Amino acid sequence: MEKKDKGNWYKLVFKQIWPIHIGYKSYGVINETRIFIPGWTMWGALTNAYGLYKGSYENIDEIFEEISCFWPSFDEKGNNVLFPSLKGGKLYLGNFSEEKFRTMFVETFISTAILPSMRSAKDETLHEVDVILPKPKKEFETELNSNSSLYWVGILNVKNSDLIYFLKKGLEIFVGGDIKYGLGLLKLDFIEERREISEFKKHNYLEINEEELKGLNGKAELIVELEKYMEGSSLRIKESNFFILLTTNDEGKIREIENYRLVKGKLLKNFENTN
Repeated sequence: MEKKDKGNWYKLVFKQIWPIHIGYKSYGVINETRIFIPGWTMWGALTNAYGLYKGSYENIDEIFEEISCFWPSFDEKGNNVLFPSLKGGKLYLGNFSEEKFRTMFVETFISTAILPSMRSAKDETLHEVDVILPKPKKEFETELNSNSSLYWVGILNVKNSDLIYFLKKGLEIFVGGDIKYGLGLLKLDFIEERREISEFKKHNYLEINEEELKGLNGKAELIVELEKYMEGSSLRIKESNFFILLTTNDEGKIREIENYRLVKGKLLKNFENTN
């Protein structure tokens, strides 16, 4: 019974099939993408896919809660993950600076709403969406010296063994925004049980309090989680807290990783130490 409660951790490796847009910042009509997939985004994608698989969305919100952020890799088995770090105050994924990664993989997708009666663009609907490509731009293929397909790697705690029948190679999920424009498709390419998860667990968001926030000079991120209100379709704020994204430079911030519970890519203090 104890093992069932704690579950078993699995490493999931998704191959990117279509371009993806992971919402981050907007500048006028330009919507920037993150260069990693937050845990809450993967939770939403898996929950949606599982609801379709089961034919119902009742009582499934917590099934995929214990999930990490997902990081890029060029390895189909996810053995070489581009975890985040800070160098000279700039974000790096593996040996690639954020600027370099965006140059190699991020393209701008331009779209607009159309007025059917006039077959023309609707006023003030033109917008540009940054997307992460499934493969690098052609001018960087030789530099990467591999087939360079992009994979996304993270961990998930599975508490029900029947879930393994759902988490099979070839499982399709859709992540991020603008799915209606043909964005977001990932396919599960590899899954394996993991006993050692600290490397994946420590690269997530850490909740901070107001005192800790004062000395961060704007590095914290306000993360708002929404939920459906009553039986209607309207949304309300479930919780809203400040977090910082932990990189390999922040290992000292968490001395005992087992004292934190991983929930949708966020590390929460786990006083019961049940994880």
